[in-house]
Amino acid sequence: MNDQSQVPGGVAVGVDGSDTGYAATSFGAREAERLGVRLDLVHVLPASVPVDSDFLSTVPDSSLQSYGVEILERARKIAHETRPAVEIETLLRSGDRTQELLKFGEHARLVVLGNRSSRSFDRIWTGGTVTRVSNESSCPVVVVPAAWETAVTHSRIAVAVKTPGDARELFDAAFPLAHELGSDLVILHAWRLEGVYDDIIADRTVADRWQRNQTALIERDLAGPRERFPDVSVRVYVRHEGPAHAIVRVTGGVDRLLLQRPPSGRLGHHLGRITRAVLRDAHSPVVVVPDHPRAHALVADDHVEALVR
Repeated sequence: MNDQSQVPGGVAVGVDGSDTGYAATSFGAREAERLGVRLDLVHVLPASVPVDSDFLSTVPDSSLQSYGVEILERARKIAHETRPAVEIETLLRSGDRTQELLKFGEHARLVVLGNRSSRSFDRIWTGGTVTRVSNESSCPVVVVPAAWETAVTHSRIAVAVKTPGDARELFDAAFPLAHELGSDLVILHAWRLEGVYDDIIADRTVADRWQRNQTALIERDLAGPRERFPDVSVRVYVRHEGPAHAIVRVTGGVDRLLLQRPPSGRLGHHLGRITRAVLRDAHSPVVVVPDHPRAHALVADDHVEALVR
């Protein structure tokens, strides 16, 4: 196991010993091979482990380290079986899990996390980590769901657009990735107002006009990427539907979903409650793209030239 400082540019996978953590390992190995970079498997030791509802028992460091090493070695084996040619490093850290993973995100191409079930215990240990890392990471974060199946491929990537007319950076990330993977793009914007206001708009048949206007704004931002990547097939869908429900539904037929974090770095409003719901229930891996991702982080280096044509 290598516990030295990581070299910038790898794919960092947070491994927690769960099945979904190992699914994230498998996904990360595939991404590392595609990007031509090293795979860093990271496990963060807790300072204490809850034993029951009355007290916290501090576990000897040697016991924690031994268990952490076992988790990393199993992850290494899974990664090697998935992509034997990928260079693998295992890194054992201790402290705050989120902060340690964010440190890796400062230099990684991607951070990959597994998302466990919604049981309360899992939310305590993993839900907060997934949300906080996705919210604060310097690089794109991929959240791999519990139900992800490596054998199922659709050759489609979905892009969830929060604000039509303000999605150019997200399209700049999605088109070259679709070009590299030979995938179609599904562009989705879904909207619904709260309570009686939505009923008023629907009753006045404003919804159809709204959808046409929103589609026109999306198409305006698509003009440049379409010209640069004419081989990428694109379909645009604007739906008068609850955003979380619409986005989760589309993940059942794609290989990954891209959505963008707000410029503020906060999961607020549309990409707050809705993003958490999508991360919890998505059927495909979800890529949370920062508002200013490091250059071409999602694309293999030998495909970068197409981005600047």
